[in-house]
Amino acid sequence: MESDINKELIFSHFARKVSPLQRELIAQWLREKANEEQYYEWLEEWENRNPQYLTQTEKATQHYATFLADNPHTEETSSNEIPVILPISRPWNRPFWLVAASIVLVASMVGLLFRNQLIYQTYTTTFGETRSIKLPDGSEVNLNANSSLQVPRWGFGRTTREVLLAGEANFSVTHTPDDQKFVVKTAKGLDVVVLGTEFTVFARKRGARVLLNKGKVQLHYQENKIAKQVTMKPGDFVTLDPENHIALKTIKQRQFPSVGQEKRFVFEETTLEEVAYMLEENYGLRVNIKNQALAQRILMGSFQADNVDQLLLSISELLDINVARQGNHVQIMDK
Repeated sequence: MESDINKELIFSHFARKVSPLQRELIAQWLREKANEEQYYEWLEEWENRNPQYLTQTEKATQHYATFLADNPHTEETSSNEIPVILPISRPWNRPFWLVAASIVLVASMVGLLFRNQLIYQTYTTTFGETRSIKLPDGSEVNLNANSSLQVPRWGFGRTTREVLLAGEANFSVTHTPDDQKFVVKTAKGLDVVVLGTEFTVFARKRGARVLLNKGKVQLHYQENKIAKQVTMKPGDFVTLDPENHIALKTIKQRQFPSVGQEKRFVFEETTLEEVAYMLEENYGLRVNIKNQALAQRILMGSFQADNVDQLLLSISELLDINVARQGNHVQIMDK
């Protein structure tokens, strides 16, 4: 089947010039994951050659604005005029411009969604899952649980090295001969700009954190709508709260939980409150710590756990406390 699928046939498919049998052959060919990237590359090439197929959103908006200018709506009526009661319009009686504007709006929204899927390859992890990713430029990413990473499908390492992160990931960035920057963008308005280095980025609802292990990075962020910048050196640990208020300190070891690919958990001066956050964000558990004094207890050590129940048991033994789980609810209390 693959010998029947080539660029010429795919281009004809984009132009809607193929037969039903050929469309079925293409659909079967696309079921192979390896063919999907080739399909997207040909689609981008075809769209660049055929710009007339792009949605003319701005032109339609201008036509609509012109119509409104030529047909002003006024509330005032002459005292001699008799008000005319108009019948309720049916959808099929509505002006053509309204239907056209609706079609353009829907097409634009669908186009944006498809464009995002087209441009980016998205890597995701579920609760309790970690994933190793090798990027086209040779950089390596360890994606933590309940996280996602978007990477441009084309041009990565040549025209851009920007990725979008939601969640937590460890980065080992490869230096390029032309000193091309590597940028980690987050939904919190925090951009981590690096050349070649090792660092960890955390970006969730409760704030953001960056820990630099090697090299040098710059943080670009906004605080009270003012653009700011911070340069980090190895050992620096930066935290940002939900309002992007920043705090920087130098540490010798990381101070939030680390989860390795081999399910090894590392706690280095980590509070039980921080561990509770980790359990919620990485495993979807709802954790209740009975008192603040217990929440500030410190965990130290490295151990292996194949599942979350083994992790909870280890925490209980390390701190000599009671940890009870019922479904997704966890109670932590003193003995």
